[in-house]
Amino acid sequence: MEKELNKQESLQLITDMIAQARERFQNRSGDGIILWGYVVAILALANFVLLQVLEGEQVNYSYWVWMCTIPVFVVNYIREAGKAKKAYVRNYIDSIIGYVWLAFFISNLILIASVFILAITFQDYHGGILFRLITPMIMGMTGLCLFINGKAYRFQPFVYGAILFWTGALVSALIQVVWAYSLHFLVLALCMIPGFILPGHILNRKARQDV
Repeated sequence: MEKELNKQESLQLITDMIAQARERFQNRSGDGIILWGYVVAILALANFVLLQVLEGEQVNYSYWVWMCTIPVFVVNYIREAGKAKKAYVRNYIDSIIGYVWLAFFISNLILIASVFILAITFQDYHGGILFRLITPMIMGMTGLCLFINGKAYRFQPFVYGAILFWTGALVSALIQVVWAYSLHFLVLALCMIPGFILPGHILNRKARQDV
């Protein structure tokens, strides 16, 4: 018969689990985070440039650059899952965080697909309010995921990144109202640097120090 833990022992077990998860997280490479930082920043800049270059109905094709995130996600998810399986046994916190990012990606796909379906149905494909909501909503969800990661692993750069993305979501919405629609892609690209790229390099530096 398994021994039931008292309140103090349960709290200690949770604390130890968090500490172990944090140590494994900081000792892992931040290459995946850096990869996503550069991929999204580059695609956002590409979308911005295409909106300046293309004219008329061709502008609609600029958004297809984001389809590149699908193969990147699949390849990176498989690579990270394989590397994590070989490196250590995942505990409950590691699994939950993995599911959070998986749910984030699926939610983004559903959001974008829904926007396209509604826009095509109501003939609001170009310049409509629906498309203007995509970036602020995705940035808000990104901030949510970063905040959960930062608090779960007690990694402050992610918490700061979450605050930045939440702020960026508001800015990307306001800038479309008071300035130009295409500029919100620049806001997204800029947020990826301190939100993903810099924390990834911090993780890599910590991993090298702990070797």
